Amino acid sequence: MTNGEILGNKLYELRKQAGLSQEAFAEKLGVSRQAVSKWECGASLPDTDNLITIANLYNISLDELIGRPAPEKTEKADAQEEYEDEDDKQDAEAEAYYSDDGTPADKKRKTLRALHALPYPVFATVVFLLWGFLLDGWYISWTVFITIPVYYSVIECIRTKKLSRFAYPVFITFVYCLIGMQWDGWHPWWILFVTIPIYYAIASAIDKK
Repeated sequence: MTNGEILGNKLYELRKQAGLSQEAFAEKLGVSRQAVSKWECGASLPDTDNLITIANLYNISLDELIGRPAPEKTEKADAQEEYEDEDDKQDAEAEAYYSDDGTPADKKRKTLRALHALPYPVFATVVFLLWGFLLDGWYISWTVFITIPVYYSVIECIRTKKLSRFAYPVFITFVYCLIGMQWDGWHPWWILFVTIPIYYAIASAIDKK
C-alpha cells in the first residue's frame, strides 16, 4: 500500500467518524469535492497547508494523520526516565528527612539530623591526639580518621534503610590496619577484603526486599 493510499484511508475514516459528506468536508477546507475524492482514493495528496487544516479540524497531530507511528522508547530513554524517577525519589526522601511533621518518624529524623550535625571529624582528631600523647600510640592512632566516612555511612544506612549505603570497604580497611599494626596480623587477615563483594551482594539482595 502506497503512502497516498494509507493517507486516503485515514482521511476516509476520519470523515466518516465525523459524519461528514465529501461535499461538506470539501466546503470546510475550501476545496472541490473532486479533490477530496482524489485524496481518499490515493490519486493525489493534500498539500502541507491542507494537511495542517485537516489535522486541526479533527484535533489530531500530523503524525496521527499521516499514519506515522510514535517513536519507540530506546533503552537509553528508559534508563534516563528511571534515573529521573530515582532522582525524584531521593529528593522526596531528602525533603521528608528535613521536614518536621509531628509523626513518630519525625523523632527518628531529628535524631539522625542531630547525629549528622555532630562534629565527628573533630571528635576523631581529639581521640587521635589523646591516644597519641597519653598512650604514645601515634603509629596506630591515625586510623581513627578512617572511621569518619564509616560514621556518616551508618547514618545514611539508617536514614535510607539500605545496607548497601554502608562504607564497608572503608570499615574493612580500618579493621585490617588495626589488626595489622596492633597484633601484626597483616597475614592472613588480608582475606577480609574478599568479603567486600560478598557483603554488597547480600546487602543489595536485602535492600531489594
